[in-house]
Amino acid sequence: MNLQKTTSVLTLLLATLLLCWAACYNGYPLVYPDTGGYLGLGGSPSFRSFFYNLFLCPALGLHSLWPVVFIQSLIAVHLLGLVLRTVFGLASPWNLPLVMLPLCLLSNLAWFTGFIMPDIFTGVLILAFFLLFFCGARLGRGEQLYLTGLAVLAITVHFSHLPLALGLLLAGAMWKLAARHLTAFPPPALARGVFAVAMALALLLANGYRTYGRLTMAPGGYAFPLARLVADGPAVRYLREHCPEKHYALCDYLDEMPTTSDAFLWPEDSPFRKVGWIDGYRQEGRAIVIGTVLHYPFEVGRLMVRNTWHQLFMFSNGYGIAPFRHLPYPTNDIKVHFPGEFNVYANCRQNENRLGLKWFNVLHWLAIALCVPLAGAVWLLFLRRRQALPVLFLAALAVAYGLSAVVTAAISGPHNRYGSRLIWLLPFFCIAAVLQLIRDRRRQA
Repeated sequence: MNLQKTTSVLTLLLATLLLCWAACYNGYPLVYPDTGGYLGLGGSPSFRSFFYNLFLCPALGLHSLWPVVFIQSLIAVHLLGLVLRTVFGLASPWNLPLVMLPLCLLSNLAWFTGFIMPDIFTGVLILAFFLLFFCGARLGRGEQLYLTGLAVLAITVHFSHLPLALGLLLAGAMWKLAARHLTAFPPPALARGVFAVAMALALLLANGYRTYGRLTMAPGGYAFPLARLVADGPAVRYLREHCPEKHYALCDYLDEMPTTSDAFLWPEDSPFRKVGWIDGYRQEGRAIVIGTVLHYPFEVGRLMVRNTWHQLFMFSNGYGIAPFRHLPYPTNDIKVHFPGEFNVYANCRQNENRLGLKWFNVLHWLAIALCVPLAGAVWLLFLRRRQALPVLFLAALAVAYGLSAVVTAAISGPHNRYGSRLIWLLPFFCIAAVLQLIRDRRRQA
């Protein structure tokens, strides 16, 4: 291995280790109640993708969740390195740790690479698609194949990623039509993205057939829009108007309907639990969702717009990183699958409520407040200089963030977790753009 390749590998590993800092600071990988459902190969619930279980499978053989943190960090770092090289022209391997150091401090990226949930793959999907769409000529054949496979993985690990990928493809197709009249900007190459979506869809349907005996992806997915429609009110109104003729099981609990999605879905004494919960109420639940949308399309549309607007400004780290030591999920699953790590898990900062998220949130919010005008200024500068790829990159990030807000707000409503898993892309753009401008200034000098 020559000196250049050695340097590239060492800087890649250094940047990856920097990105593991949040989990190291916690003393254990960060977890969420859903984390337990992704451990093991016994099958995920009907509302959760089995493919993140497969991604975590090697951790079971290694008897530790730490390799997951490292792999997720490595995937993110390598992708960001490809963006630095192809979009911003920052080819030196030392640019990678130079970018990662402030990004680790000023964004919540490390909190997601150290988080045992598929959320980091939302950003992975967006970066992989952009590189495939616009940077194919600057990538090797092996890199293109790797990015295509990574996009397939990113789409399959969470059900919200498939509609997001379809939205990105649609946006790419619209831009391809517009680019015919804008010769300064390259049209996207959509073929690999189309292939990735088709392959991911085939895998999701095949797993649904394997599990349920029919071509389906998420039989329990109806529960989240149902909970949202109940919390927002249209579903309760629909039930009040149609219970005399339809006799839904939920009709017996109209006066107990909660006003939040979580209160409808998860408590043991919720009306939804009493009528059979996600798998036991599937037929009637779907009928209520369809009936509500058909009877009140404009009200449902208005509420979706409202929820999407709220989602755009929700990106705090307070998205559920809380103590879970005394709760069954994910504590029992970690105790079963990783008994050798249980004491470390039980005594980590997260479970002792010593993470200091309030101060990290203040720092991240200040960084975002600074990055918004800075990103707009450098974007205009790139536009003036006709540097197409940085211009398209920020535009693509904005479109993807908006699409993600639409998808998540439509499915389950606004949540800090959904915005937080993408907002780190804005500081990354600003740091990379400033480095490119400094490099260009030095070259001119």
